[in-house]
Amino acid sequence: MILSAEQINKFKEDGYLIFDTQLPEETLDKISKRLSPYWGHDGKKFEGAVYADFNRIQDAWQIDKGIKSIAVFPSILAVLKELYGRQPKPFQTLNFYKGTEQTIHADTIHFNSEPFGLMCGVWVAFEDIGMDQGPLILYAGSQKLPEINFEQAGLKPDYLYYPQYEAYIAQLIKDQNMQVSYGLMKKGQALVWAANLLNGGARQTNPTLTCQSQLTHYYFEGVKPWRPGFSQKKRAYFKPEWIPYEGAKVSVGERIVSWFKR
Repeated sequence: MILSAEQINKFKEDGYLIFDTQLPEETLDKISKRLSPYWGHDGKKFEGAVYADFNRIQDAWQIDKGIKSIAVFPSILAVLKELYGRQPKPFQTLNFYKGTEQTIHADTIHFNSEPFGLMCGVWVAFEDIGMDQGPLILYAGSQKLPEINFEQAGLKPDYLYYPQYEAYIAQLIKDQNMQVSYGLMKKGQALVWAANLLNGGARQTNPTLTCQSQLTHYYFEGVKPWRPGFSQKKRAYFKPEWIPYEGAKVSVGERIVSWFKR
């Protein structure tokens, strides 16, 4: 057993949990060094394959073995399997240089699942992250709210109405007097949160500081992924590009692929 009964219960109650990954600091430092030339450039190619967007690089796992190794790190996968009782299936990485300052939302508005609630995010800190760096904002217990897609917010299922969705969520937080928490982490720690948990990015009060980190999104074995923002006429199911690792089935021929292979 990786987690204590207290940790598992905390995740069930709060919808998020900070834990130690046992990732070597050397791995984190090397990734930060490799990414350093790409920050602050809009659309600059990252090794000819993945594009940087000022402070974010998406899906660099495809070309960087270190980034991929974090997404499939054994202790992280073990924690997720213990929390959800199913095999985790990583499908997207995002590497950050500074805080996102993202508006409050539930991840399910972007990546939803059938059955509901079988998706999560895991944020790994490449350095100590404090209040001045724009940490994650979390509303503990909000994962217990009913499923809120565009229709539940009284909107047409289209990203054109995303600002109205954000306003709906902000009013919901106010009406229910939800209390905010922050994802303050030490280097090498990870924060896992449930897909329906309301979350976002705090304002970065010191712009000279960095907030270097990696976010990986995971579905779980046996789910059907779909995207509410593209479900105008019917549910927009999709097949993510799974990040393969040893012992996991992947979509192409259901082959067993080692994550050490490039």
